[in-house]
Amino acid sequence: MYRGFWVLIVSLLTGSVGMAQDNVNIAGKWYGTFKLYYGDKYRMIVNLEKDGAGYKGTLELPEMSDNDQFEIETVVYRRDTLLLRIDGMRFAFTGVWDPAAKQFRGITGLGDDQSDTDLGRKEITVGEVYKRPQEPKPPFPYYTEQVRFNNVKDSVTLAGTFTRPAAQGKYPVVLLLSGSGPQDRNEEIAGHKLFLVLADYFARNGIATLRYDDRGFGASTGDFDTSDIYDFSHDALTALKYLKARKDVDIFRTGVLGHSEGAIVAQIVAANNPGVAFVISMAGVGVSGRELIDQQSAAKGKMAGKPDSLILADQVRMKPYWDLLASDSNIAAITPRAQEILRNIYRNSSEDVKKGQTEDELIRRANMSRETISLLRYKPLTYLKQIKCPVMAINGTADIQVDATTNLKEIERALNENGNLLTTIRKFDGLNHLFQRCKTCDVSEYGELEQTIDPLVPEFMAHWILQLPPSEGR
Repeated sequence: MYRGFWVLIVSLLTGSVGMAQDNVNIAGKWYGTFKLYYGDKYRMIVNLEKDGAGYKGTLELPEMSDNDQFEIETVVYRRDTLLLRIDGMRFAFTGVWDPAAKQFRGITGLGDDQSDTDLGRKEITVGEVYKRPQEPKPPFPYYTEQVRFNNVKDSVTLAGTFTRPAAQGKYPVVLLLSGSGPQDRNEEIAGHKLFLVLADYFARNGIATLRYDDRGFGASTGDFDTSDIYDFSHDALTALKYLKARKDVDIFRTGVLGHSEGAIVAQIVAANNPGVAFVISMAGVGVSGRELIDQQSAAKGKMAGKPDSLILADQVRMKPYWDLLASDSNIAAITPRAQEILRNIYRNSSEDVKKGQTEDELIRRANMSRETISLLRYKPLTYLKQIKCPVMAINGTADIQVDATTNLKEIERALNENGNLLTTIRKFDGLNHLFQRCKTCDVSEYGELEQTIDPLVPEFMAHWILQLPPSEGR
């Protein structure tokens, strides 16, 4: 994207501009928003001042960095076109002045993403960026406590929030496990705080929860980038141990709820573990990580309108790469070969593909983190067959990241064939990976939707939890 983006910028600056006029004074603050892959919207504040014959300035990104100001390395204002650039963070904005609207209409690029952006003088508040009617607001009719607990094995301190009904007592409790990538305790995605909404609903309906920042993120210590799903399971086990030491928790009704990758961690934690009273899998997988990759590429291809023949061709082309990463080989040992495969794929790609990114950009973007490799190599059957407690598995039929039909079928089969008939399997029609009722149902729509989660989902889960007998009685 970055190279193609700069081709666009150069053409804007060097080509003829039909609406060219005397430049307006652009000194002062300018406000805009841009959108990333999952529909995450971010505010940007550009502060410009005169610098000789030109301008200099700073950039603020309030949602990404609270008080930091980044020096804008390049400020070009020619005719009616404004160009801003910061190479170190791969940020760029180019816009053309709209005299009627009194703002620059253009494109923002950040890393590998690009988004339409209007840059104007009117300040933009957080509330104007996102409308999230389900996000709970104080005062809350329940008890909330900020907590910390230590994963001694990995020398990690985890920070989280414990929530329960206000009255004293021992409550069923759910440990909430977030999806892939570094996540905060609310599992915030595109302004949606899924776990906050769930914790609020559960507390209002007699159920306690614990949610925590991933290691190396938020207020938790540790290094996320060098960790995998098995490290995350150590954190979850530590959280369970912490919960069982509390006097306001029913240790025989202590369960885990995982969303997406968190559902995988829940499988690992619950395997052959009598301390887990129940499992809830939200958008969890039943097929291997390698098979999931092909499912995702097929779903995204269909979403883009590709014919089946082209989708299959894409999968065949990428097969050597994914097969290598999914093998049991040492990551460092296979990295040179993996990069060689990607270079060959790039060199044999169409010119349209090459216009979007360079060969080196493709290599750089290839995600070979420990987390990704562990997901690719994950085989759910290994753990599902060891789970003996009640399991609820729910997926949305409009989820293009985890196919509902295939994965729910495999989860149910793995549990039932190994003697666990305490299963509740449910497909929610028309819901996406976040369990939102969606329109296009593409991942880029997450942030556009006001709904954080379809209300039927937390209601369904809470009812199921409350009717379960204590594990002591099973």
